Amino acid sequence: MMKRTVLVSGGAGFIGSHVTVELVSAGYDVIIADNFSNCDMTNYHGVCQILGREIPLVRMDFCDAEAVCKLFEEHDIDAVIHFAAFKAVGESVSEPLKYYSNNLDSFINILEAARVKGCNVLFSSSATVYGEAEKKPVTEQTPRQSATSPYGNTKQICEDIL
Repeated sequence: MMKRTVLVSGGAGFIGSHVTVELVSAGYDVIIADNFSNCDMTNYHGVCQILGREIPLVRMDFCDAEAVCKLFEEHDIDAVIHFAAFKAVGESVSEPLKYYSNNLDSFINILEAARVKGCNVLFSSSATVYGEAEKKPVTEQTPRQSATSPYGNTKQICEDIL
């Protein structure tokens, strides 16, 4: 059976790096792509050390549609797990346009390239889509509420697009 290749956007971040280790351990080939706006190379080096080998790394910005298309053209990508996003709730309140532009443009560019390539996308959302939930714990059956921040709203919009 041929190995399947998963692109992990934001794969050098905290969650993306852990998912990368699990994917490689499960037998997948992984390509990490990240612009390192929320992290440095520490997690990437840790992943390589844990796995005992280098993992393909592409330093790029998913807001650059041409770069995203090029990435999909140059690699045989079967699926995408999308973690790349600005994520600071407080900063999103003070700089909402930065969050709407980055989080939505990057997601749309990935969806378009994945559509052309014919591969699936797994989107990493956030508990912020539930707003101030009336009942806890929050589950996937909990009704979404109005987001309390631009960050949360970008996650809701991405869910709506899907």
